[in-house]
Amino acid sequence: MKPYLLFLSLIIPILSVAQKTIKVSYEQKFIYNDSFFNQLPEDSREELKSFMTAPTYFELTNNGDLSLYESVNTKEKVIASKEKSTPTDQNLGMILKPFKVWYLKDFKREISTNSTSVSDKEYFVEAPFEKEELHYDSKTKIIDGYNCLSAYALKSNKDTIQYWYTQDIAVIDGPITPIDIPGLVLSIESNKKVVYATKIEFFDYQLPIATVPNDAIFISKKELDILQAKDLEPKSYVDEAGAKIESYSVHIRNDN
Repeated sequence: MKPYLLFLSLIIPILSVAQKTIKVSYEQKFIYNDSFFNQLPEDSREELKSFMTAPTYFELTNNGDLSLYESVNTKEKVIASKEKSTPTDQNLGMILKPFKVWYLKDFKREISTNSTSVSDKEYFVEAPFEKEELHYDSKTKIIDGYNCLSAYALKSNKDTIQYWYTQDIAVIDGPITPIDIPGLVLSIESNKKVVYATKIEFFDYQLPIATVPNDAIFISKKELDILQAKDLEPKSYVDEAGAKIESYSVHIRNDN
């Protein structure tokens, strides 16, 4: 075989590997203590507890150029009110909406884009990749047959974020994780939540990834905070029957 033919036979498989796409399914569970649930209304506590402790599902798709981490199978839940409505005052109960996640990484531009809905209107916040001060230790774990190493970050609220990543798969990525973790993050553990991979799929071609729409509305993080705060303000109206309807929005935070 001529030398240049041998060279081509070596680089073609390498290029093929570089074009592969990986898709990872994740499950997330929040951790609450009993004192948190004791603050909730007793008549709806168990339904709220069931909703808030149920796992939520996400999917990470990485095709080498882009990475998208997004929610899947998000469903609202309605808890009917146990209070009696009157002809002039109706209580329609509670509508529980899980937070939807849409987080895009552009590795060529080194920019991340986050999509957030406020009052059913979608906004996009763009920012350069952020780095986090990570610490590495000698802990190891096997997750789904993959050898995992450990890295952790210390938060200002005294929480520790533990990342378990593998270098058995040639991808550096994870679910909204620091870009400088040298591997694919398969699990994240903290005092407040646990995220873990449940399925890993490999494709021998580059899957397309949904990018930011052409008509996207871009705002700053500060502008988004103002919109979200305004969205929490009480709203009221009178329906066709003359009954007063009031709505209150609450963002439930897990700061325990």
